[in-house]
Amino acid sequence: MKRFILNIAIALGVLFGATACDGFLDKLPSDSVVAESAMATLADAKVVANGLYTDLKWYTMYGSYIPYMGDMRGDNLYPTNASGTGRTIYTLEYDSVQSTYFGMWQNYYSTIMRANTLIKNIETIPVKNSSDEKLKNDILGQALAIRALCHWDIARLYGYPYMKDNGASLGAVILTSVVAPSESKLPRNTVAETYAQVEKDLAQALTLLSTDKNDGHFNYWAARMLQAKVALYKGDWQTAFTAASDVVENSPYRLVPNEEYLAYWGKQCDDESVLEFLVTNNGDIDSDGGFYTMYHNMWFDDKGAGADIIPSKAWKDLFADTPNDVRAQMIAYDDPETGVVKSGETWLKKFIGNKDLGYTFRRNNPRIFRITDAYLMAAEAGIEIGKQSVADDYLNAVVKRADPTAEDVVATLERIQIERQKEFIGEGHRFFDVIRRGGKIIKDMSIDDRDFAGAKRQEIDWNDTRVVLPISHTERLLYPELQQNPGYDE
Repeated sequence: MKRFILNIAIALGVLFGATACDGFLDKLPSDSVVAESAMATLADAKVVANGLYTDLKWYTMYGSYIPYMGDMRGDNLYPTNASGTGRTIYTLEYDSVQSTYFGMWQNYYSTIMRANTLIKNIETIPVKNSSDEKLKNDILGQALAIRALCHWDIARLYGYPYMKDNGASLGAVILTSVVAPSESKLPRNTVAETYAQVEKDLAQALTLLSTDKNDGHFNYWAARMLQAKVALYKGDWQTAFTAASDVVENSPYRLVPNEEYLAYWGKQCDDESVLEFLVTNNGDIDSDGGFYTMYHNMWFDDKGAGADIIPSKAWKDLFADTPNDVRAQMIAYDDPETGVVKSGETWLKKFIGNKDLGYTFRRNNPRIFRITDAYLMAAEAGIEIGKQSVADDYLNAVVKRADPTAEDVVATLERIQIERQKEFIGEGHRFFDVIRRGGKIIKDMSIDDRDFAGAKRQEIDWNDTRVVLPISHTERLLYPELQQNPGYDE
């Protein structure tokens, strides 16, 4: 099926019955909302809610590009080839005249508009009993949480970190209602305004969502983790601590034991995963496996693998003094006798494929929230609000899960960042973790001789215009009300 290729205004037209839709889709997917009559029952609404996750797990979103934005822009992963999209992201050599810019902007707004339509029309669906009412509330809560996630992602991709200027930079275009394309061409809101809308949506979602596990979908605990994450990026330490510690102490999720850690990555929705997006052969997916791009390029031990993304020396060196750390076992070394690509290279053998369904490395569920992150967010926020002993306990739970022989450590902001860098490689956190607090990403060939982007040393902090993505030239031609980010050509 053809992917979404035009701008937000045209997306609105397709989704809500406007006429300007030629070339947008060859046919509407079965989970699209095109009219109020498309959702007459709770069963219809459930199908629509499932469809909200489709674009998010695609390779242009959490299937590849969001992890790239965290790890390839950061100092965890880099491409061995000096060409292609990976290189563009890694070197931060963005060009505002590029037509679609990774497809993220339009895909986010397509999802937001679907969520808005669901939110509006679900109110008209009748319920017969308390069970129906619970389901109806849960579906509405999912739509609100997804809308919150989309607006927040837009703000952190296209806006500067909140703590840089207290949210004064340009963020998302906040859209919370079903509107015609002629009414949708609004200027961008600030990052602060975007965060406020995200917080509002999450507060409502948390009153509606079920606390039960709901594999592949937002539940109460996933929304709680997003609430903690947003507060952490904002510097609202008390909210971040309260939300993250709530997940740690009260949710049905757990840190998988050390001996289960490596196998965890081949399991679907194991107890550590608060939110995974489900990737299956039966989903809305290209026949060639459109979800696999990042994992395909990171893998090496197969003739069909891309084998052109490797872990950085900086990441590998984190384990020099902790050889018993289970995460060090994810560093895989080439053996020329096996016939693998690029003899002598090292690789990240983390994303092994969904073994529960018999999939290869090509099919991995994007892990959006793991309870490990709740522990480390609570530790970071705990330091900021004076709960040092609690922060120590949360950090040590993660450290000792990775290495049962490790001694207790004192939680410091620097030590937590090290643990985050070790833990979340390939999951899209690193660049944001450094930049959100005003730190620096350093790329330098003298540090890593394969780091072609660092042949000329780069130090990237939140004052660098490349921290934010440009609004593409094509997008702005069709939607001139969108303000371009500073530092990019009009």
